[in-house]
Amino acid sequence: MKGTTLRSLRQWHHLIGVFLAPAILFFAFSGLIQVLGWQDQRNPPPAAWVSAIAGIHKKQALPKPRPAEPARKPAAAARPGSGGHDADAFTPLKIFALLTAIGLFVTTLIGLTIAVGTRNMRRKSLIALALGIVVPVVLLLV
Repeated sequence: MKGTTLRSLRQWHHLIGVFLAPAILFFAFSGLIQVLGWQDQRNPPPAAWVSAIAGIHKKQALPKPRPAEPARKPAAAARPGSGGHDADAFTPLKIFALLTAIGLFVTTLIGLTIAVGTRNMRRKSLIALALGIVVPVVLLLV
């Protein structure tokens, strides 16, 4: 490839990455909440911000309030071989999912720091970042 083509691709990659960075940060954080199961609490119900973030993550809409359910009796232990599992257990895959969410969040923050720190692209980066924040919020409220 020609140098001008590579330079153009780098600039597009840079701007698209900065534009999508707020969404990546949001979904990495809300994915972490999903993996931890904070949105599934019933008694007491989850905090309003947790419900809002989970609703946006799962259904791309703000959730409707729901009343707390009465406490249930603990279910009988699953019989061996019945396919039952403990949703709260930290399985190797759940640990990997948590590390992935944290890694995605941190590396996106590092990428934003580099993007905004690049002097010749700073203005375009800040515009792309602002649009990456405003556009999803407007789409959520429409």
